[in-house]
Amino acid sequence: MDLIFSFLLAVLPIIVIFVGLVFLNKSGTLMGIIGWVLTVVLAVLFFGTSPRIALSASESGVLSSFGISLMVLFTILQVTMMDVTGAITSITAYIKVIAAERYEQIMILNVGFGSFLVSIGATPVTMLPPIMLALGFSPLAAVALPCLGYDPLTSFSLLAVPITLPASVFNIDVSLLGGTIALFLPVISTGFALGMLWIADGMAGVKKGLVPGIIAGVTLGISCNIFVRVLPASAIGLVGVFSGLVTIAVLFLLRYIKGKPIIAKNEDLQRMKTDDGTPIMPLWKASLPWLLLVIFCVAISIPIIQAGLYATLGNAQKIQVIADKIVDLKLLNQAYFWVMISTLLAAPVLVKSRAQAEEILKTWARRAWAPTLAAMVFFAIAYVMDWSAQSVINNTLTFAPGAADLNMNAIIGLTLAMTFGVAFPAISPLLGLLGTFVSGSEASSNVMFHGILKKSTDVLNLDFIKVYAAHCVSGGIASSIAPAKIVNAAAVIDQIGIEGEVIRKSAVIAILLTLITGAMLIVLLAL
Repeated sequence: MDLIFSFLLAVLPIIVIFVGLVFLNKSGTLMGIIGWVLTVVLAVLFFGTSPRIALSASESGVLSSFGISLMVLFTILQVTMMDVTGAITSITAYIKVIAAERYEQIMILNVGFGSFLVSIGATPVTMLPPIMLALGFSPLAAVALPCLGYDPLTSFSLLAVPITLPASVFNIDVSLLGGTIALFLPVISTGFALGMLWIADGMAGVKKGLVPGIIAGVTLGISCNIFVRVLPASAIGLVGVFSGLVTIAVLFLLRYIKGKPIIAKNEDLQRMKTDDGTPIMPLWKASLPWLLLVIFCVAISIPIIQAGLYATLGNAQKIQVIADKIVDLKLLNQAYFWVMISTLLAAPVLVKSRAQAEEILKTWARRAWAPTLAAMVFFAIAYVMDWSAQSVINNTLTFAPGAADLNMNAIIGLTLAMTFGVAFPAISPLLGLLGTFVSGSEASSNVMFHGILKKSTDVLNLDFIKVYAAHCVSGGIASSIAPAKIVNAAAVIDQIGIEGEVIRKSAVIAILLTLITGAMLIVLLAL
């Protein structure tokens, strides 16, 4: 089969999903299902994949998606509870007192707090949209800003799993990879901050918030470079946590220098009312689910606690999919489990009546099914592409002699490498953008494309770590346009159907930052 024809077939599901979302305004869930069916059919008919392997890949993808899909499920429950009980309204009132300007709200919530949240394993794409909407931002901005805020630190999100996972699988020096990724961040994090201002208020917003935006982005990026070199390799998961906290502190310091309040005064708190005229909740009560979640997420990042939790269920949480492919769910170590626990613990404090509890559950059921399913099917697509052309040989899923050239991901990478040659570094970050767009997960993208990039850099005699680091960074950038994440954010504010509009707007920022990443990679390779 001709390489160009194979390339077009391999990228066809991605094109179909993109067109459906961006130009036909179809939902992410619908396009995910269509994309999955198309991917399976193409893998079986054109890329040497048996139906059994394609379906097993889909099963593995669904199980592997639990870190995101079940996080979505339970975070939507938590946010819905906080919304119905008035906790979101109370938190919003506090934020208006200490950050009245829109650019301050964007920087503090989405750059600083968003980076902190995602670094400990929480999901700002489901936690922050209701607050942004309540603060007066448009539905598009309320969805787009938390998605952009998901990854200003790119690979250092989710306790640095996008770095530690491929490092452990492929025996890469985690400190070297993390340190190289960090080199991109002062520029990329600043680009995220300015991009958020543009999304919210256009160029007028960028001009008004230019200085705080630059300060927030540069602080985040430089803090990351410092912590990744100061902390031991075993603590790389805390780099994003500390960087987010430092950024929040610097932004509040900037307010203090300008003579603006950083703590709400008692008289201001006493005047605060909800929309129905009742006094707002104390901040500790309104934010109790999040406070508990932060405590739990920090606790489960401690190695001895991690080991104890894992040992509780042990091998019972391992599921054999096919041959040697086993998915280890690590149930008690996952943030979604502790989102559920923090929600249940806070419920008696927040929920006032049986009727209110029933309203929460009904709203949750209506909001949660679509984004949860979307996260699962996008992972399934990624795994079918990754497992394509493989077969079971001696109880091991691997490539038969000569079959590796039929792998869908390999064809995409090889075509790009052959087409662009020495210019490959400039466009190689597009693979990261592509991988995360499809799977919704940078970690998944980093694992999927490792072999392709290793082969390409060996052929072109390029520094693999630098090229791979740029791929990781662009994968983080793509979180801003990943349908799986945008569907989540849209669902919690009942804006399903807005996904295409968000992608059209955010794609400008994502593509620009990816091209900048490619340019920075060329400079790094020349040094």
